[in-house]
Amino acid sequence: PLALANLLVGIALLLFGRRLFWVFVAGAGFTVGAVLATDLLGQRSDGTALVIAAIAGLLGALVAVYAQKVAIGLAGLLAGGYLGHALGPALEGSLPAWAVAVVGACLGAFLLAALFDWALIGLSSLLGAAVIAQSSALARPWPTVIFVLLVGVGLYIQARQRTRKRGKPEPNRS
Repeated sequence: PLALANLLVGIALLLFGRRLFWVFVAGAGFTVGAVLATDLLGQRSDGTALVIAAIAGLLGALVAVYAQKVAIGLAGLLAGGYLGHALGPALEGSLPAWAVAVVGACLGAFLLAALFDWALIGLSSLLGAAVIAQSSALARPWPTVIFVLLVGVGLYIQARQRTRKRGKPEPNRS
């Protein structure tokens, strides 16, 4: 059940992270909650990890709806931290994994606050692609190939959604 939930959250982030900000914050909360439950707390039960991840996602969605400015920083922090955590093993011991996660969290929070729209597109595409690629049970290098392709797909779809929205003329209110 956790793998399927991760896949669905990854798809939602990849396709709708910019359009529906609360989906992005909830998805970031869910993915970080799943990592905390499985990696740090040692939960081996998918059911327990799923409940913890769902609670974290729900809290993220509530914060996004009721405290958007706080949610922007929190979402950037969570997404950047998750991406740093996912990238840590690729650095092969040159930096501690926790340090990469902290740097990623700080960069994610800064980017999302400074360049909200484009950072949201980029972070939600990266996060969605990472969640989907890590959910696959394929051997290397396929998760990396899937990640790169999905980042491109997410960036393309969300950028087109952004330009479509901006290209519409304002209704005449006279």
